[in-house]
Parts: sequence; C-alpha cells; structure tokens
Amino acid sequence: MKTTMQWGRWLVGLLWLSFGVQPVAAQVYYVDINGQTLSLPERTFSVEQVLDGRQDRAGIGRVHRGLANIPQQADLQPSVAAALTQFVQAQLPPRPTDHPVVLVVRGLRLGERITTFSEHAQVELVVDVYAHLADGFHYVLSAAELVESKGIETTAHHPVNLSLALQRCLMQCQAVAWDKLPAQPARTLAELQQLAHPMPPALTYAILTDSVRPRGYYPTFLAFRNNQPVTAPDLHLEATPRTAKGWEGSTEVVAYLLPASGAAKEPLGKVWGFSDGQQLYVRHNRHYLPLTRVGNAFRFVGFSDADPGAVSTAGFLGGALGGAIAASATAGRPIELTLNMTTGSISPFADAGQSRPRRDTVTLYVYRPRGETTEPVRLLLDGQFVGELASNSFLALPWTDQEHEPHLRLEGTTDADLAFIPGSTPAVYIKVITQPGLEADRETLERVPLKEGAFDVRAIKLRQQQEEKRRNRGKS
Repeated sequence: MKTTMQWGRWLVGLLWLSFGVQPVAAQVYYVDINGQTLSLPERTFSVEQVLDGRQDRAGIGRVHRGLANIPQQADLQPSVAAALTQFVQAQLPPRPTDHPVVLVVRGLRLGERITTFSEHAQVELVVDVYAHLADGFHYVLSAAELVESKGIETTAHHPVNLSLALQRCLMQCQAVAWDKLPAQPARTLAELQQLAHPMPPALTYAILTDSVRPRGYYPTFLAFRNNQPVTAPDLHLEATPRTAKGWEGSTEVVAYLLPASGAAKEPLGKVWGFSDGQQLYVRHNRHYLPLTRVGNAFRFVGFSDADPGAVSTAGFLGGALGGAIAASATAGRPIELTLNMTTGSISPFADAGQSRPRRDTVTLYVYRPRGETTEPVRLLLDGQFVGELASNSFLALPWTDQEHEPHLRLEGTTDADLAFIPGSTPAVYIKVITQPGLEADRETLERVPLKEGAFDVRAIKLRQQQEEKRRNRGKS
C-alpha cells in the first residue's frame, strides 16, 4: 500500500510538471520581445532612448499560466525603459539622416480575458514622442494603440502584440514633417526624465470638475475631456429596448439633430460622443453607450469580440487621429471597458490611467552563494558603498524611493549598473553569479525570480546558523 501511495504521489507530481500547472503565482512572467521585428520601411527617424513615464510602474499587467490559469504578474526585464530601448535600437538602428527622438511611455498594460472556449490577449501602449533638436527636446505627438488576439492559450501572444502596438505607435511618426514642427517649448533631457516620474492624478479635467455639461456632441476626445461640446439644443434621443442575449434590460440609443423646418431628422453621425445635458455617451462599435464615472475615469458596457484593429488610436490629438472610435457592428456580448482620461484610449483594464497604491519600502536582498572564491566583494548602491559580500552571505537593503530605480554594481567591475523597477512585491532578490571568461572567471549581478531568491537566501541563513553552532561547540 505504501509503495502504491508513493507511486501515486510521483505520478501526480509528474503530471503537474508536464502540463505546466505548478504554482507560479509568486513568480514574475517576463515578456521577451527580442525575437520580434519592427517594420517601418518609410521611417525618417530613430529612437535615442525610451523613458518610463507611467503613473504606476509596478509591472505591466497579469497573465494566466498553465492549465489551471494561475494568475502571474507580468513585466519587462530589467525594466520597461531598458527593454524597449534595447529592442527599438536593435530593430531600427540610427542612420546619419534620421531625426532623433525620445519616447516617453505613458501607459503599458497587458492582460488576458478568459471565456468558455478561448482566451483573449490584450496589450495597450501609450507613448509621447519628443524630437531632439539643437536647443533641446520638443513634443511632437502622443500615440495610443490597443492590440488584441484570440486563441486557446494566449500568454505566448504578448511579445507579438506588444511589438505590433509599438510598431503602430511609431508608424504615426512617419507622417511628421520634421522641418515644420509646431512651436513647442524646448525641454532638457533632465526635464524629460523628470516627466518620466509618477504624476499626480489628473483631477482638473473639466469633464470631471464642471457641474454643468451642456447639451451637444464631442467631435474628439479632447473636446470631451475639456467639456467643450458643439452645443446642439436640437439634439434628440430615441431609445428602444435591446433583445439580444446578455443585453436584456438595456436600451439602444440613437441620436438625431432635429431640423428647424419640417425636413426629416438627421442622424448625429460618427462623432466621438455626446451629452444630453445630464448623461454622457461614447461611440463604440457604431453604438452610443452611456458612460459611468468611477473614480477619476469613466467606464461603460461595450460590445465584445470587436475587430481588434478598430479599437486602437483613441483620438488624443483630435482630427484624423481623433475621430470616432468605430468598428464593424457586431452583436457581441457585454464587456466592461474603461476610458483612459490621460490618453483617450479604451481598454478592458479596470485601472487604466489610474494610479494604484504602492509599497513604501521594498527590501533588496543581494546574496552571494557559497563558492570557491572566498575573497569578499564590495557592493555599490547608486555609486555608494553599502557593504561587503563574502561567500555564503547576503545583504538586506531597504529601498523607499518610489521615483527612481536602484542602481547596483560590484566595485571594480566594468559592468553596467543593474537597474530595475522594484515593483509592488515586498522583496527583490539579486544574485552574485560567476560568468566564465577567456582569461579568468568574473562575478556580476543578476536579478532572479522571487521564489528562487527566497529559497537561496533561506539556504544561506541555514548554513550560517549551522556554522555558528559548530563554532560555539568548538569554544566549549
């Protein structure tokens, strides 16, 4: 019987490993975009640097891993700014005639929506583009893209979707007349980096603060955000009950402009949205849908299974890029959507454009496993000496700065600093590893997954306790 039970446990464990349903919630899934490509055959610019200007830089979303769909935090390694800079420069190397630009990421969010028979992977990317001119950096445009894909297991879709969203954002730069940029104040790189710090919530948008919302329609998102509709006292609404499955109890709203004379009434047409004087509406998939304020953003119930290419650039600029957010009409099921008040993009992410509370202190565990080299190494944090690491030892460093990345390096090495966003986890683990070289092995720093680092540090503590007991026995 005992042999049978042991065999059963071994078989269950093997199945869990084989199907990838082992508990991974404590780990981080790093989206690797290095195998993807960017195709911009008509580009006239190159990206010097990517900065992270998101309000909340703790990860980029959540994915579901394995047959059990275990949720897991997603991120880019070593950071959003570093990963995107490396990727863009490798794919679009600078040329002598290129116009140099800097990208500031304002929003980056990915997620997965699971239905009965499939999964939907979604990536939303929002960037500001600054041109590098002789007197500094000048704002050019903002671009927002939402890319969706569908499959049985979609976690592997995120690298493709993210690179596609980035490509679509960059494609908007191809229409820029670089020699005729509109007058904008020049900023220094230091000011751009300051812009990349978390910003306070935008509580001053007129649509959020004004008590009166005039009756009329909004041609663009900016007109909506500024509460500046084209006034239309003759705006008339007709509502009919919906009968489609899932939409029972809701109404279909059609807006008309009533003519002054006895002529036929005219449909409102493809505008961004409208106000009836009290309720706000947004156009989505050829339907006008009521907006509900939630915190400092608006949510609404939209139609699922829309054309993924249609819900993309959301009109931050107005005009050709701003227009209506429209897709082919589909009798999709209801889905909760969020209007991002910073960018105007529409996404299924409930926290789009809203900052989340972050941890005051994150502990950085830097450890050095037991090895042949016993000579201690000196650790630098932001260029300052913080301690020595002998073989089989670790340092626990509290990090409270929410606006800057820690920069770690071993003294005497020529390696670039290890810099990263600590995120919302209570601890980050950094390991001293040995890399083989042509002449001699050298040690460097590497960030490791939470589960691996916690296990290694516990093992170091246990060995230290055992060594302390042996020393005490030797003294007695």
